[in-house]
Amino acid sequence: MKIIYTGLESSGKSLMLAKKIQDLVYRNRKWKKKYGFVRQIYSNLVFSDEFYKLNSEFIVYWYDYRELLGLNGVDIVWDEISSDFSSLKKEPLPRRVNRWLRQGAKQGVHIYSTAQEFHDLHLDVRRRMFKAHYVSKPFGSRRGGQNLPPVKKIWGLCLTRELKIRPYNELQPEYHGVLPGFFFIRKKDCLIFNTSQVIRESGEFPLEHVERFCSDPKCSYYKKPVVSHR
Repeated sequence: MKIIYTGLESSGKSLMLAKKIQDLVYRNRKWKKKYGFVRQIYSNLVFSDEFYKLNSEFIVYWYDYRELLGLNGVDIVWDEISSDFSSLKKEPLPRRVNRWLRQGAKQGVHIYSTAQEFHDLHLDVRRRMFKAHYVSKPFGSRRGGQNLPPVKKIWGLCLTRELKIRPYNELQPEYHGVLPGFFFIRKKDCLIFNTSQVIRESGEFPLEHVERFCSDPKCSYYKKPVVSHR
């Protein structure tokens, strides 16, 4: 399962992701008690010290997407996934990455991610998504930050709508249902993660040296080596 939350800056998408993480931790605790195994959450979103210490058994931080390849039976939290898989990169994804995305269900891997726009995602990743939710904040407290006055009270309302992604219309996005869902911005949800964290991108895709020639010994066809992203 691969789910993405989209929305502009300060719209509440990372907050919705943080709320989902709390649900995952609660569920994984129940599974450990009932079945005896520990399902971990690999996250590039940094949590508060208090939340991490309380749930450190279930949380692992990652910093480069290559750390995720080959994992089995985990939940992956991927804030700003388009920083790693941008639609501006036209070349196909590395074969190893594409294979991992295509076979995630077989490996028990679930991905929960965010991006400002669904079409910010590389096409190969966009095609693998199960659901996309658009998040907006019609009103609420402003966002704090460096050299900005402190926020006296954290409050607000966020609306959510599920995007139609098959097919997806970039110029005129369509939504499932008529009425949006909603959730309230609560201080305790904002305090479990670093709301000012800057998500850094992973390293560039590795290159693969490719040579093409005919296997027939009677044929002299040979194409000069090319380098492609893999």
